[in-house]
Amino acid sequence: MSVCVFICLSAGHSHLYMSENRQRLVDLCSRTVSESNVFLDPFHYADNGHGFDTRSMDSSDSMETSISACSPDNISSASTSNVGKIKEMERLLREAQADKHRLLEHKEREMEVRRQALEEERRRREDLEKRLQEETSRRQKMIEREVKLREKQRAQARPLTRYLPQRKDDFDLHGHIEAAGHNPDNCYHLAITDKTCRGFLVKMGGKIKTWKKRWFVFDRNRKTLAYYADKHEVKMKGVIYFQAIEEVYYDHLKNAHKSPNPCLTFSVKTHDRVYYMVSPSPEAMRIWMDVIVTGAEGYMQFMV
Repeated sequence: MSVCVFICLSAGHSHLYMSENRQRLVDLCSRTVSESNVFLDPFHYADNGHGFDTRSMDSSDSMETSISACSPDNISSASTSNVGKIKEMERLLREAQADKHRLLEHKEREMEVRRQALEEERRRREDLEKRLQEETSRRQKMIEREVKLREKQRAQARPLTRYLPQRKDDFDLHGHIEAAGHNPDNCYHLAITDKTCRGFLVKMGGKIKTWKKRWFVFDRNRKTLAYYADKHEVKMKGVIYFQAIEEVYYDHLKNAHKSPNPCLTFSVKTHDRVYYMVSPSPEAMRIWMDVIVTGAEGYMQFMV
C-alpha cells in the first residue's frame, strides 16, 4: 500500500505540473488511496469489509497491476471525468447565478414600472383635483355674477305698463287720457282727438344714429303710428303698426345713443327694433306713452 501511494503521488505530481487543476488532482489521488475499491473492482479484488494488505500480493503481476491502476493515464482519465463534472457544475452554477441576476433585474424593472405608474396616477389625480377646484371656482363666480346681474336687472326693471291695449271700436282716446290724470288741452306740444294724437318728437335713426325732428301721427282708425318730415303730413318717413308694438317705456337705462335730452327719452319696442324718441316736455312724454300703449297690440301677454 505504501508503494502504491508513493507511485500514485509521484505520478500525480508529474501530471499536476502539466495541468491547470493541480489541487483538484491531488484531492482526487487522495480519494483514490482512501477508497481502494475504485481501482480494485476492475481487477476483481473485493475488500469484503476487511482492510487491504499489501503484503498479501506475493506475485509481481499483482504488484504491476496495482501500479498500473495507479498509473498517470488511469489517474488522468478519472481526474478528467471529475474535472468535467466540476466544470458542468460550475456552468450550472453560473447559469443559476445569471438566472438569479435576470430575475432580480426583471423584478427591479417591474417595481420601477409600478412606481412610475403610481406616480403617474398620483399626478393625474392631483391634476383632476386641481381642474375640479378651478371648475368649481369658475362656476361659483359665474353664479355670483348671474345673481348680481339679476339683482341689478330687478332693481332697474321698469314697472309694468299702466294701461292695457284698447281694441274697442268706440274707444275715446281723449277721454281716456283725461281719465288717466292728464290735461291734454293745456299741453300745446300735441293735439288729441277721440281717435288721433299728433305732435313733434325727435327720433333716433335706425341705421345712422342721428337725431331728427319728425311729426308723429297716432291713428286708431288706421292702427298706425306714422311719422312725417313735417306737420303737413305729405312726405311719410316711416310707419309703425299697432300689431308690431310690444312695449312702451321710459328709457331709464339710458340706452339711447347720445340723446339730446335723456330725461325726456322714451322707447317704443317692436318686433324688429326699438325706437328711441325725445319729447319736448315731461307732460308731453307721459301723454305720448299713455297714448301709444293703448295700441300696443303686439304685446302677446295681453292678447287673451
